[in-house]
Amino acid sequence: MKIKSLIAGLLLSAVAANASVTMSGAALLNNDIAGYSTGVFVSSNSGAFDENIVDSLVAGISLTAGTAIGDYTYTILGIGAVNNAGAQGYVAMAGITYNLGGNVATGNEIGVLVFGNSTASTVAGDTYQIYTNDWVVAADGSNLSLTGTGAPFQGAAVRSGVIMPEPSSYALLGGLLALSCVMLRRRA
Repeated sequence: MKIKSLIAGLLLSAVAANASVTMSGAALLNNDIAGYSTGVFVSSNSGAFDENIVDSLVAGISLTAGTAIGDYTYTILGIGAVNNAGAQGYVAMAGITYNLGGNVATGNEIGVLVFGNSTASTVAGDTYQIYTNDWVVAADGSNLSLTGTGAPFQGAAVRSGVIMPEPSSYALLGGLLALSCVMLRRRA
């Protein structure tokens, strides 16, 4: 009886398991990303990719796969490098594999955030650009080519900006300023 239960459990877990989706190809071909280091591939969790993700970009967000950004509105799928492509410009490469599940579903739109200095986590004061090209999360077990049959996306960024410090940083700076004022007053 125990063996039958074990076999049934293994079969059910194999049916429920998600296959991986591989994202390959060059997402961007653009001289505007010269000097940038990291391309972060992000899935919207509700279908369409809203460029207002910038409201959720603060310092200290981990840039690892599965990390939620902005109250679970977006999920990081993976990170690609920004490479020099010679005379053609600079390329954000995909080469990532992710699993469906959680908030990542087939048909959700994908955007690319390109950061200047942030590599492992977002850094306060870092510049970024956001690109979208109607890329969508592919079906389970498939290979999503961002290049497709044509060239990589060469358009302009839909948004750009600077990462703001974490709100707690303002409280820390205010506290240091107040402490400095007290110390200076006691000296006088």
